[in-house]
Amino acid sequence: MRILFLHVDYLEYEVKEKALKSAPDIPASKRRGRVEEALVCFISAEQRDEANLAGVTRAAAENVADVAGQVHAKRVVLYPYAHLSSSLASPGPAQELIASLEKELVVRGFEVHASPFGYYKSFKVAVKGHPLSELSREIVAESAAAGKEEISDAVKAEAKLVSHWHILEPTGHMHHLSIKDGKVSGYPFEGHDRLRKFATYEIAKSREAKEEPAHVRLMQELELVDYEPGSDPGNLRYYPKGKLIKGLLEEFISERVREYGAMEVESPVMYDFEHPALKSYLARFPARQYIVQTPNKRAFLRFSACFGQFLIMKDMVISYKQLPLPLYELTRYSFRAEQRGEVAGLRRLRAFTMPDCHALVSDIEMAKEELMVRFDLAWS
Repeated sequence: MRILFLHVDYLEYEVKEKALKSAPDIPASKRRGRVEEALVCFISAEQRDEANLAGVTRAAAENVADVAGQVHAKRVVLYPYAHLSSSLASPGPAQELIASLEKELVVRGFEVHASPFGYYKSFKVAVKGHPLSELSREIVAESAAAGKEEISDAVKAEAKLVSHWHILEPTGHMHHLSIKDGKVSGYPFEGHDRLRKFATYEIAKSREAKEEPAHVRLMQELELVDYEPGSDPGNLRYYPKGKLIKGLLEEFISERVREYGAMEVESPVMYDFEHPALKSYLARFPARQYIVQTPNKRAFLRFSACFGQFLIMKDMVISYKQLPLPLYELTRYSFRAEQRGEVAGLRRLRAFTMPDCHALVSDIEMAKEELMVRFDLAWS
């Protein structure tokens, strides 16, 4: 199913003639309609929806409720619209799906208006024009798990961790921060609004996207990047212009790191869960792995290139004279199973490109020197 959401001042429609011979006759009193202050959902039911009508209904209801909540709408219009997909469902299942969605939304407390199915209609619409007034979503049955997607025990445990936050000034003075009702205290933030926002974001621990980021519309309208419905959420497709920009950024970063002296390597994208060196490492970062079952072992997709580089370093025969020894990899890709509500446009992904550089040093003093070299590299 595909849905185009419009938050409108009003929608007017007039039934013209049958698009389907099987469509029931409509009395004259119901051939015109006008709905004001509503979330209009232009809906295309798709062929794949027929395999799980109930699941798609639940998923669609979750999405409609989510968008309606963002725009504060309690009135919803369901408008059958066959022009959003090239793989439409058969009329019978499509009508059943929209009828089920109407019932589900009524149960959720919405005032629902459904325009007639199987007819050509003319319509007028006045869209409100705010950033969330035009949205589109692709619905699949698995999306019904928006609240049911499995959350690992590690993620649950992560949410219970107690963290302590401080701001350390150059003078050495330390401020202990606390948060209450979404407001951070413990530091005089006057004149440091961005620092306040950063502290609030970090301490709150919530990465859930409350609304669609503004860049999503731009990346789609400019044909740079888009969601890939054939993959998992947070795995994107890059169109030629987007790939060009991404490639130029990657080359710029790689060139800077090579100039700094790092040697470029390449490591696998998956690793054995039971590898003795990795098992303890994973115990420290257990929350968000993608799990892969190979023919003979249980593996995970890397969430960074750290351990790949560490395993390479372990097997190298080197002299202290070669230290510091930096290794670098631009991962295509790293994977983190971010929770569904956190995945939004380019802001947070499940598959991403990340420059990863680690240096082997001899002692703490060399580590400090290397840290300042890295700082200058990033800053300049």
